[in-house]
Amino acid sequence: MSVRKIATLVATTALIAAVAATLTGCTPTNPTVDGCTPAKPGSVSNSVSVSNNFGKTPTVKIKSPVAKLATTQRTLIKAGTGKVAAKSTRVTADFAVYNGTTGKQLSSTGFDGKTVPFTVDQDHVLVGLVKTLQCTRAGSRVVGVIPPSQAFGKSGSTGVGATDELVFVADVVSVKPAAPAALKAATGTVVAPQAGFPTVVFSSAGLPTTTVPTTAQPTAFQEEVLIKGKGAKVAANSNVIVKYQLVLWRTGKVVAGNDSWASGQNAPFNTGEVVPGFKQALEGQNIGSRVLVVIPPALGYGTSGNSQAGILGTDDLVFLVDILGEG
Repeated sequence: MSVRKIATLVATTALIAAVAATLTGCTPTNPTVDGCTPAKPGSVSNSVSVSNNFGKTPTVKIKSPVAKLATTQRTLIKAGTGKVAAKSTRVTADFAVYNGTTGKQLSSTGFDGKTVPFTVDQDHVLVGLVKTLQCTRAGSRVVGVIPPSQAFGKSGSTGVGATDELVFVADVVSVKPAAPAALKAATGTVVAPQAGFPTVVFSSAGLPTTTVPTTAQPTAFQEEVLIKGKGAKVAANSNVIVKYQLVLWRTGKVVAGNDSWASGQNAPFNTGEVVPGFKQALEGQNIGSRVLVVIPPALGYGTSGNSQAGILGTDDLVFLVDILGEG
C-alpha cells in the first residue's frame, strides 16, 4: 500500500463515507449560510434517523440498502452557531461512517474528543465529504449520503464496494481559516547527510534518485533531516501535503506507484492514519523540511508485509519526503 493509498484510507476513516441521515432535529432545507450554499437534502438523507445531541455518540438508524444517488444529499440534524466551513477552510470533526448498502459501521472517532482534521477542498478529501461539510457551521451535526462517483468510484475501498453509497454522520467541532498554499519543494537550511544513510541525488529535471548502501539493512528506525524547513511543526494526527519516494532497502528500487516526483502529484494524508514509522518521521518536523527515513518492518507493514506492493515482512522501507504544507 502506497502512502497515497494510505491517504485514501484516511479518506476511508475520516473522510469517507457518507451521508445520510436524519430526522430528529433535522432541518429539511438548505438556506444560504453567509453566502455559502450547501448541498441539498433529499429523501435518502432525510430517511436516515440520527439523534441530535451534538458531542455525544449518535444513534443512527439506516434503512439499508439506501437508494442509489447521482450526487451527495446532505441533511442538517442540528444547526450550530459557529464559523462557517467555507471552501478550503480547515474543519475538525467527530464522525461515524457507514456502508449504505449493509448499514454496517465502517469507522468512528468515538465522539470522545479525538477529532479528525479535514480541509474542505476536493483536492484534499472525497468530493462527497466536501459536499457534506461545506457551508456547515461549527457546532452542527450533519449527515451526508454519498454515491460511489463522489467517494471511491469503481475501485471501492476497505469495507466499501464499487456500488455502495456511504453514510457520513459528523459533528463539526471547529472551523479554522484555510491553510497557506503548499510549497513547491522543500526549502530551508541544507543539512549535511549522515554517514551510513542512503544517499539522494536530484537530476537537473528535479527528479531524485535514492541509493541504498550495500550494507545490511538497519534493525531500528533511523531518520535524517536533509533540509531543515522554517514553517510550523507538524502536529500529531494532522493533515499534511508531501512529495515522497519509497525505496526498498532489499532491492534498492522504487516501489511502483510510490514516487511523487515522477508522477508530478503531491500526496495529502493524515499522520494519524499511516504506518507508525511514517507518522514518527513527520510529526514534530517543520513544514519545508526534507527528511530521509528508514523504517523497519515493525513500524511499517509488520511481518505480513504488503504483497500487492511487493513488500516482504522483512523489508525496511526507505522514504524520502518533502513536507510541503498542511492539508
